[in-house]
Amino acid sequence: RVACRHTNCALWRTILSDYFASAVAAMSGLKLSQQTLFAANNTPVLALPELSFLPKQCWAILGPNGAGKSTLLRHISGIDSEQGAANVCAEWHGQPLPSWNSRRWAQQRSVLPQHHSLMAALSVAAIVHMAAYPWGGSHPRLAQCLDDIVQAWDIAQLLERRWPTLSGGEQQRVMLARSALQLTLAEPNEPRLWLLDEPLAALDWPHQQTVFHACAQMAASGATVLASVHDMNAPFAFATHALVMGQGEVLWTGELSADGYMEALEAAFALRLTRLSHPEYAHGWLVPLKP
Repeated sequence: RVACRHTNCALWRTILSDYFASAVAAMSGLKLSQQTLFAANNTPVLALPELSFLPKQCWAILGPNGAGKSTLLRHISGIDSEQGAANVCAEWHGQPLPSWNSRRWAQQRSVLPQHHSLMAALSVAAIVHMAAYPWGGSHPRLAQCLDDIVQAWDIAQLLERRWPTLSGGEQQRVMLARSALQLTLAEPNEPRLWLLDEPLAALDWPHQQTVFHACAQMAASGATVLASVHDMNAPFAFATHALVMGQGEVLWTGELSADGYMEALEAAFALRLTRLSHPEYAHGWLVPLKP
């Protein structure tokens, strides 16, 4: 009887452990309910199925121009004024998505927009320091984190430069550094979300590698990362999952290693692809074929 009771206790511990783990997972990360997003003139632009983006996942979002990649990222960030129902249709770790100007939300979510609307002739140092605004402009780890970010994004030589004097690629690196610093200042045990709209734009190849490494590292630390890209091979360098969009809807979601990624890209871009093998990379290389 004693052995039986011990066996039953172990079984119940396993069952309860699995139950609570499932319950925590169900509340973790970012969850979007099925919904349709509209343009300012009330025209539907994107139909979304139920979506779930979990901690430690790094998502690449792909699709042709106008497919809705930026619309989706703005909606998730909470700064899309055209989508008034964002708070109702999305949850962040089991709670309604906060309003875009919530300080608590800004301490957990960092956004790299596709277009940088900054007009003031601020110094690069001042721009990067904006990452601390959610904490009132100061943070006990700011100095150390700032040094690390400056080195990682190769902007030490730019710190005294003024924004209008920078090239497009330099401006992109500065904004990437600011965005990365904001999330780095967050507490490691707090939920974190990094949203990047075309982070590879205007960057040369070495600095694209910095983006790949930063996204993968941020996800590995427990954050949820979503980045839109145009290069269909880029996700293999940094992402764990992909979401393919086309014709105003989500065509495919899943792990990059799952079947269907290439076929979804063919449907989204209306082209034929072939996969070239590579001795070091099992995923190979996707190449468009002539029509």
